[in-house]
Amino acid sequence: MSATSAALQMLRRQLVQSQSHSPRRTVVSTGLPSVDALLPHAGLPSGSLLEWVSDGPGHRASSIAFRCATGFLQRSGAFAVVDGRGCFNAAAVRNIGIPLSRLLLVRPQGSSGRDYCCGGGSGTPQLRHRHRTETLWALEQLSRSSGVQVVVAWIDRLSSTAQRRLQLAVETSGVTVFLIRPAAALRQTSWADLRFHVQSAREMQSAVSGGNAACDRSRIAVRLIRSKNAVRHNGCAWLECHHETGNVLEVSELARTAGAEDAAC
Repeated sequence: MSATSAALQMLRRQLVQSQSHSPRRTVVSTGLPSVDALLPHAGLPSGSLLEWVSDGPGHRASSIAFRCATGFLQRSGAFAVVDGRGCFNAAAVRNIGIPLSRLLLVRPQGSSGRDYCCGGGSGTPQLRHRHRTETLWALEQLSRSSGVQVVVAWIDRLSSTAQRRLQLAVETSGVTVFLIRPAAALRQTSWADLRFHVQSAREMQSAVSGGNAACDRSRIAVRLIRSKNAVRHNGCAWLECHHETGNVLEVSELARTAGAEDAAC
């Protein structure tokens, strides 16, 4: 209990300190040179809305998003996670350099792993609507708080109005929001400053070879598919995700299977 109390006191001091300063825009390296090379300013802008859209299970995009978000912790403020699915394991983030003393975990009422992990949720339409509304409310409130440095949230559907509200919130507060979204989001209009598409190497090579490709399941391709300023760099960043530890590593040039992977990009 004493350790918990000390962590809460530290978090309160960080919140007060952050709220005493006006937002200062910076560019933060992802810590992954191949991802930085895709970005207009060789890093992620603070006070921005970032989308990570995954064709497969959300843990791929989640691992990469959390890895890229760690650089923002060089400044004070909470690292907030809106866990509407009820699946987030707080202990896992320690492996990638996020101290639990900085973590603010928010679970909207009704979140549970049984109902919301790996799916759209169960229950009546009224309960699902209420849960979605509460998740979006929590996300927006955190995005407006100058005591928060980063917010990460898993969102399936997001209207243009909600996206615009989030965009205005982060521009005012300086908070950086990472939205992890399913492939269906690619059919929706995006207000994000940057939108990334996360695919497994198997999915990309299968699309090129007609479904006969075989490759490492943990190998991931990241592409920048939208930039607010319309500046985009072609190509992919090739990464490997270790889901048990949460570590994300770059794939060396020699480790690639050059032909099929480069064709997929």
